[in-house]
Amino acid sequence: MNSQQASSRRSLSHSADADQKRALAKAILQLPADLRDVFLLHRMAGLSFEEIGQQLGIKRAVVQAYLAEALARIVRAAPPDDV
Repeated sequence: MNSQQASSRRSLSHSADADQKRALAKAILQLPADLRDVFLLHRMAGLSFEEIGQQLGIKRAVVQAYLAEALARIVRAAPPDDV
């Protein structure tokens, strides 16, 4: 593989990564507020189920159910992986 081909491959990979990030952001924004809040607090803020429950005034089991539903919706909204 020559340097031009390698550069082209890196460019395509970067473009695919950017597309995946945009699709993920769109899927998160489309979640209902309660699911989105739980997802962001857990995955982005790093809070535990207990901490999220305390902050939102819901039970740990509800936090878990909301997170599972949020993840399922995000996976369904994700474009198929071409790799």
